[in-house]
Amino acid sequence: MNPDSKSVFDYIFGLTTPGVKLELSRVKEFMDRLGNPSASYPVIHIAGTNGKGSTAAMLAATLRAYDNSIGLFTSPHLVTPNERIRVGNNLVSDNFIVEKVEAWRTHIDELGITFFEVLTALGMEYFRQLSVDYAVIETGLGGRLDATNVVDPVVSIITSVSMDHENILGDNLAKIAEEKAGIIKAQRPILLGMNPPVVNHVIKQKSQSVNAPYTYVPDKITIESVQHVDLSQRVRCKIAGEIIEVDLPLLGRHQVENFTNVLVALMELGFTLDESIIQKGLDDMIWQGRMQVLQKEPLVLYDVAHNPEGLSRFLGSLVELGKTDTIIVAAFNARKNIQPMLEQLNQWPGEVIYTAFSGHSAVEKDALLHMGIDSGRIAPNLLEAYGQACNLQGNATQPICFIGSHYLAESLFPMFDQSAQK
Repeated sequence: MNPDSKSVFDYIFGLTTPGVKLELSRVKEFMDRLGNPSASYPVIHIAGTNGKGSTAAMLAATLRAYDNSIGLFTSPHLVTPNERIRVGNNLVSDNFIVEKVEAWRTHIDELGITFFEVLTALGMEYFRQLSVDYAVIETGLGGRLDATNVVDPVVSIITSVSMDHENILGDNLAKIAEEKAGIIKAQRPILLGMNPPVVNHVIKQKSQSVNAPYTYVPDKITIESVQHVDLSQRVRCKIAGEIIEVDLPLLGRHQVENFTNVLVALMELGFTLDESIIQKGLDDMIWQGRMQVLQKEPLVLYDVAHNPEGLSRFLGSLVELGKTDTIIVAAFNARKNIQPMLEQLNQWPGEVIYTAFSGHSAVEKDALLHMGIDSGRIAPNLLEAYGQACNLQGNATQPICFIGSHYLAESLFPMFDQSAQK
């Protein structure tokens, strides 16, 4: 990175605020000044607690396989903020970011625009300049007041809703669902993935209040069978009387549910479901940090599971794969409520090692000790935790998996010769 690029990246990282500034008026004013770039292309807007990023990645990949130019905006990033903005599998360049941020700096400073809001604007402007056919845009936090909620989507999707960010979004499932429901727009279709009845009720009620066509995805599609083949899943679904059977490169039952969101969204958008086209899209997809294979022998996985529901789904996936002897290395973000996750890991039949990723937001050793973790199960860093895990392996087939946060990637990828993008 050249000095000019570094100064601009330092500037936008410096816009990160200690408290979350959830408020849309300044973002709308910012977008007005930029000419509302998201009005230049059809948008699919996706919210949810878990699964929204994977749903977005799969939908973008399959839409691209239908010969479309597709913009994809996701968050957070694993190593570099460029990962959040891509067209096809190509990340936005440093040069584009530098050019636009320099041009917008007066607006950013005048309006008090945050890091996430700058990245959102960069994504929307990048998609406009590259004249995408569709943009798939994932919310950052919540929905109602999220910076991405300036879009007027052709369809919105809400994936699995569960407890997370309770101090911001609400202390029960209904309140959190109401925040996610904030992306629903009048007379714009809304799809809801598999969820508890309370979430279904909140989303359906909101849809009716603004006259938005509502679809509960499990009512439209049936999962006929799921078979595990090596490190993929053979998924057979029935939708609109047709059978779709593909190899899904993402592991876990929750990813099958996310895939059903994609199929129903494709139908809502008017695409004819073609098994070979969908498979091509899935084969070309890049989506890291979701039961990602970092190393095959011995098997080392990485999953960003960072809230109780996400961890539950991840552990369930290991059980489905028959890998209950997996040695788990966990490192958590101090901004998360990790006590419920510690309780889940206490029930895990395999070994669990705790450690910290580099950075000020990591849960450190003293906090883990205070929460009852034995000092012998705590390693000072990811590399030493991996060494301990290797020493605990009873055989060469016993997997090791790193979990707990997106922030692990920056240290993990160099350890296993991975990059921010395959």
